[in-house]
Amino acid sequence: MGNRVIEAITAGFIQLRLAKRGLRKAMGQIDWKMPCVTDDIDKDFSSAAYKPLLSAVLRARGIDSPEKAKKYLRRDRTLLCDPMQLSDMDKAVSRIELAIQSQQKTAVYGDYDVDGITSACLLYDYFQSRGLDCEVYIPDRLDEGYGINIKAIEALHSRGVELIVTVDCGITAISETAFAKSLGMDMIITDHHECPLLLPDAAAVVDPKRSDSKYPFEELAGVGVAFKLVCALEKSSNAPLERYADLIAVGTIADVMPLIGENRFLAYLGLEKLRNNPRPGFAALLDEAGALKKPLSASTVGFTLAPRINAAGRLCQTETAVKLLLSKSYEEAQVWAIELCALNRRRQELEMEVWKDAMAVLSNTEPKSPIVLESESWHPGVVGIAASRLTEEYKLPTIMICVDDENGKGSCRSYSDFNLFDALSACSEHLVSFGGHAFAAGLNIKPENIDTFRIALADYYSSNPPTEHPELEPEVLICDPATLSMEGVEALSELEPCGSGNKQALLCIFGAVLESVSPIGNGKHLRLRISKKGVPFDCVFFSRTAENLGAFEGESVDICFTPQINEFHQHKSVQLLVNDIRKSEIPKKCRGIIEENDVHIDEFRLFRPERDELVYLWRSIKRLGGRLELDECLQGSELDSMEPMKICLGIRILSELSLLDVSIINGRVQCCARDNGEKTELDKSPLFRLLWS
Repeated sequence: MGNRVIEAITAGFIQLRLAKRGLRKAMGQIDWKMPCVTDDIDKDFSSAAYKPLLSAVLRARGIDSPEKAKKYLRRDRTLLCDPMQLSDMDKAVSRIELAIQSQQKTAVYGDYDVDGITSACLLYDYFQSRGLDCEVYIPDRLDEGYGINIKAIEALHSRGVELIVTVDCGITAISETAFAKSLGMDMIITDHHECPLLLPDAAAVVDPKRSDSKYPFEELAGVGVAFKLVCALEKSSNAPLERYADLIAVGTIADVMPLIGENRFLAYLGLEKLRNNPRPGFAALLDEAGALKKPLSASTVGFTLAPRINAAGRLCQTETAVKLLLSKSYEEAQVWAIELCALNRRRQELEMEVWKDAMAVLSNTEPKSPIVLESESWHPGVVGIAASRLTEEYKLPTIMICVDDENGKGSCRSYSDFNLFDALSACSEHLVSFGGHAFAAGLNIKPENIDTFRIALADYYSSNPPTEHPELEPEVLICDPATLSMEGVEALSELEPCGSGNKQALLCIFGAVLESVSPIGNGKHLRLRISKKGVPFDCVFFSRTAENLGAFEGESVDICFTPQINEFHQHKSVQLLVNDIRKSEIPKKCRGIIEENDVHIDEFRLFRPERDELVYLWRSIKRLGGRLELDECLQGSELDSMEPMKICLGIRILSELSLLDVSIINGRVQCCARDNGEKTELDKSPLFRLLWS
């Protein structure tokens, strides 16, 4: 059998595998958590001029007053902290000023990811502006690995470097710092990672996570710490912000730092600079990526800029990214932007090769324990991305190991709250070394120990399984479609910049009608139209086909989505970016309420009817001749203003109060009003008491 035939068969198995997984997702195997908030209008927020949609999202996040909302949404200079509160900042400033005065050659020692590269470029550019003779040194990902190493120090010493300033690394470099000192070189460590108990004996160690730090914000990125060093040197933040805001934002967002507190302002200001006055390197890269004239947000950084800059580090060509960001003109930057985009395409090809290999191995299995795969052909620079994709695909921790004759080097990614670092610690007898944290790690292993390590990790996983969490946790249930007005959705921009620690609003609608389904993007994606209470909405569902949608036109569906403003040919409209869709669970849940199955009080408290709503329900049934058939009611009636589950809870409460007779005839629920002529106390209903307790 020829190689092409084998490849075609393998590809077919992979496609079948992915199709089956997609179908399982479409058939409702993605678990949703019931929101705790609806879009009901809050009087306090409304009087403070907050739109109902924004106020609902804020309330879902525990922001229960306009005063708290104002503080939560703040993104101005008042969020900036004093750089001199960082431990050793005074020592760092003194040592650098000495280097400037004495014209000592200095090296900025960075890391090969986006945070490390932007940090290095920021500090290098500033040092150059102060007349300091300096260079950027970023270690080779494959030959040197992460962090400071002895050979690099020797090379810098041979070039006459007297001072090394690290960015985004160095906090654990105790022996390396001592070695540099033995050569007569000083080191200033600037980092943002967790600090060990014993710090390097450097001229200064600046890290917001130091145990003795008085700095009020721990979540700075490496580029944020570098920026703080420049502010301390300048004794002001004004000029550094104007010059470096875009670098700070890109490094912070790409490193998935929480976009809260000081980071929120830094990211907001940097995104404004990227929109209006980006440095030539970013302008050229956005242009080459086809994103220069498109709306720009934190997502643009995460999905357009960061992967291209990271590609340079993954393929050991960080100098391309450095030259791009330090370019003085658009024409100069364009050369490097073209090269970076080419590197990114190569990165994607290598990643796809790893992905296909992994899926071929897994195509006939359904793993229940951590995935551990190895190969001699994978590129070490991209296995981490592939491991992340497999983790998301299978909902399992994944370790992918690149093997040569004598060694294996693995990239590890966790899932849910499974502590990967603890797991590797428990299996350390099978490893040469490992490092990292709870969610991502790296390891070195002898190839002959991989099988025993796989078994040991599976045993540990079975004894320490992760907590099951819903895959989707929508924040707000939209009951009134008018909430999703243009003005309402635009008001969500107050939450920007969104990212880690400040996610985009995730909403849901129950019981919508799926009006139409149309394939787009060569059949890879879908355009949907739904309606709720007669109000239509256009939707886009990426990476889903009509065959595995799991619902058909005309059916009642539940939809989980992020709302956005779509602008096409200067026309703006509300569009729903779909996360998941399923056949509506309302009929099933309503039936469970009526038939007096166990009612999950916490889930249904969202729909608990108030006294006036119960009165309205009972009087409406009386107006309908004293009889109500539930199925007809749920399909539309004068009760359409009430959510179906609220109607059903109300029916059961009225039944418990002997105001309604409920019967099931030929599988259909029928209600008949009773009037005992007496005043009714709602607290006599056990369900009412539970819902309002």
